[in-house]
Amino acid sequence: MTLKEANKKLEELNNDYNYWLTEKEIAQSVVRPKSADLTLEKVDGGTRVDKMLKYTEILEDKQINETLDYIFKRRKNIMNWIDNELKKMKKYGEVVELIVQLKENTTIIDKATHEERFLTWKEIAKKSHFAPDYCRQVYRLYKKTRDID
Repeated sequence: MTLKEANKKLEELNNDYNYWLTEKEIAQSVVRPKSADLTLEKVDGGTRVDKMLKYTEILEDKQINETLDYIFKRRKNIMNWIDNELKKMKKYGEVVELIVQLKENTTIIDKATHEERFLTWKEIAKKSHFAPDYCRQVYRLYKKTRDID
């Protein structure tokens, strides 16, 4: 596997992760309280639906939590592989320098507000040719803090 293939695979996994996270949110909408609606809700007389049972059935049918956990572990594995590959190529320091420079010192003029602002993670990823999650992880390791956003 090359770095380019690993970055492509990481982006595919990010896309899959976001898809399954959305599926989980859709399933959770069954049990979440609904907003006040002024229209009358039609019900069958005496028929009750256990919303929690329906929610767990949806989660079990789709195995959403297991899928999310599996994708998360694969993403972590690929990010570790990229780290090790860059260290092997002796380019890890250059990548860290590039990401830190882009995050801390590079600013652009926002098109909407016409104000100067720092780059977003997507913009940093585009300029560094790495996935946004990987850039965030490298910066987090550089800063040695848990929350960097």
